[in-house]
Amino acid sequence: MHRVKSSALIVALLVGVAPARAGDLGPLEPLADLHRAVHESLGLPEPLIVQLLERGLPEEHLPVIGLISTRTATAPERIFEMRRSGLSFLDISLRLGAGPEIFYVPIERAPGPPYGKAWGHYAKTPRALWRTIVLTDADIVHLANLRLCVDRYGVAPDRVIGLGRAGKGVAAIHTELARAGKPGKPAAAEARGKPKGKGPKKDKDKDRERGRG
Repeated sequence: MHRVKSSALIVALLVGVAPARAGDLGPLEPLADLHRAVHESLGLPEPLIVQLLERGLPEEHLPVIGLISTRTATAPERIFEMRRSGLSFLDISLRLGAGPEIFYVPIERAPGPPYGKAWGHYAKTPRALWRTIVLTDADIVHLANLRLCVDRYGVAPDRVIGLGRAGKGVAAIHTELARAGKPGKPAAAEARGKPKGKGPKKDKDKDRERGRG
């Protein structure tokens, strides 16, 4: 019942029907950023998100469904049904024509758990053989969520990994990153403001005009 109520609330938020006061959301507020990310970045329709959750899909699996769907041009509903039939996420991907390469996230150094084992597979296996890599469902869930955050908010993987190690859950991580910068644009770029070089160029033009006078 709690899942159904929270899911219905998220749909209202996604389509712009806001509660009377922001505080009314309480602990459900962080869910909005996670669901909005899945909807806007991976193309899952809001009603479908609710349907999948009501049918028992864990929220952290939404990015996996969305990623496989976008990379294989397969309806999310079909992927969900394949999952319900007992197939692993890796088997589903392979049957739909994609391999472990779609879950890859470039990380500069060994990230440690829960990404370390998967990272080691990619690092030790020649790229031409990545299709032979065996990832567990847990590996894929972690990687898909990491990839969504990196792609949507334009942050480095280490930033997302650090938030997870600090004890933040998937929904809380999306809320943190959404507040730090606009989706699809790196937070660091927001902080920098206008590109460098425009100011000095104007000053140079003014100096040239003074010289002419």
